[in-house]
Amino acid sequence: MIETSLEDFEVFYKERLDTQFYKVKKAVKKQISEIRENLVEIKVCTDHFIEAGKGKIEEKALKSLNFFSDRIKKEIEDVGIPEEDITYDNMNSLLNSIKKLFTNINDIAKKSLPKFQKQVQPEIKELSYITRKLGNKQKSMDDFLRKKYTDLKEAEYLLKKLPKLFSLRENIEHAKSDLDVFERDLEERQKEQEDLIHEQSVVEKNDLFRELDKQEENLANLRMQINNKFGFKKALKKLKFELEKETIHVPNINTFFIRDFLKNPINALVNESKELPKFSSLLVQLRHILEENKLNLKSEVKEKTIHQINAIFEEKAIQSDIDKIKDINNKINELNNQIVQAGLAINREDIKNKIATNTIKIEHLENDLDRKNKDYIRYLSNLKDEREEFQKSLKKILYEEVKLNITFSF
Repeated sequence: MIETSLEDFEVFYKERLDTQFYKVKKAVKKQISEIRENLVEIKVCTDHFIEAGKGKIEEKALKSLNFFSDRIKKEIEDVGIPEEDITYDNMNSLLNSIKKLFTNINDIAKKSLPKFQKQVQPEIKELSYITRKLGNKQKSMDDFLRKKYTDLKEAEYLLKKLPKLFSLRENIEHAKSDLDVFERDLEERQKEQEDLIHEQSVVEKNDLFRELDKQEENLANLRMQINNKFGFKKALKKLKFELEKETIHVPNINTFFIRDFLKNPINALVNESKELPKFSSLLVQLRHILEENKLNLKSEVKEKTIHQINAIFEEKAIQSDIDKIKDINNKINELNNQIVQAGLAINREDIKNKIATNTIKIEHLENDLDRKNKDYIRYLSNLKDEREEFQKSLKKILYEEVKLNITFSF
């Protein structure tokens, strides 16, 4: 097995093709040499035109003759003759250049020759003879390329796949570089997040925050206990529905209080006056309506609801619970004021905002990292497949295994 690097492959491969297709290359070089000689002959022939015209044609015609000679020489200079890099594409380009040369010579001759052709008849015949020779060389090369150059043409085509291998390697290197940057940025962001969370933890360990958390927990537990006593809300919703439909009529019932209570029972009671007159009146009216079965509830539901209402009146604990909520709310407000005055609230809020902003940035970096990692893996897979296919093609051309070594800059 032969091993060669991606960078050295083109030189290695061309040398092998030169050896393997030596006869074809030699024949082509001979044809190119003959075409080059014909082009030189055309240039010399145009000089013959100038020499023949001197002293035989008038000045105006002589200017046209000079123009004719210069233009043809320029067109010949534009013919691209491959020197070192002799390939099918370059030779095909040469043939196209010769076709274009013939067209341009004809166009120039049609415009210029009528002005001096009588005086340069031998030179015209000479030019015609040389261009016919060049035309025959062109046809001969065209036939040769189609019949004898096919295998070499396919071998040369493999070189056109090289840029893709270089491009994939470059994509891999860029993707790896981006991955390193994203990983470094993510690591820095995560470290910053850890520091911010620790900073927040230190701030919240302050006695004021600890007491605030305790009071907020007490408030949440007490609200839950009170809400558990309001098992009559289902019957109250039914009453509100019937009142709105006007299917039943209850005098002096406070529909606004019913709405507020159903929306937020505890807040409605907190906003009540002492002894909770609206709440008490509502319970009395609801119990009366239930006893008369005006809401058409199931017997067990109705009895259970009446029992819950009676328990509230018997225990007489709602007012005490509401007073406790007010006390806790006052403590929470006082603690919040103390926290604000101590500058702790602004500090904690600032840290929370930084944590929130950093969280978003971390998510974006994680997404970028995931996307770039997928690109990296895809490019690696593509390069692997392309190299394997490339090496299979090489084996078919060179009749031996060649390993293409691809190294990266990371």
